[in-house]
Amino acid sequence: MPRKPLKLVMIRRGKTKVNNVSSQNLITFIRKKVLLGTDELSGDGKNWIRIDRHYQLRKYFLIDEEGQATMELAGNPKLEDYDEMGELSPPSRLKGDLEELAGLLKDING
Repeated sequence: MPRKPLKLVMIRRGKTKVNNVSSQNLITFIRKKVLLGTDELSGDGKNWIRIDRHYQLRKYFLIDEEGQATMELAGNPKLEDYDEMGELSPPSRLKGDLEELAGLLKDING
C-alpha cells in the first residue's frame, strides 16, 4: 500500500527538535546548509532516520571515503567543533538560524 507523502515532518539535531517543518522546504534547507546530513527526520516522532540516509534526500549529500555524509563544498568538522559529550555542536550562526526557523514555523502554523 503506497504511503501518502507527508506535508509536515520533524527535524532533530541532538536534543533539539523542530516540529512542523514543511517537507517542500527540505531541499532548500539542505542547500542553504540549515540542515545537515547528520540531522534526523521523522514523520511520526517515533521513527527517525538521518537525512543523508533518506532515500529521497541522500542524493543531496556526498559520501566520503570514510562513509561519512558531507555536503558538497562543506568543510569537515574540527575537534573544537565537538562538545564535552563528544557530540558535534552546531556553529552559533547555524543554531541561531535553526531557532529563527523554528520561530517562523510556529508563527506560520499558529
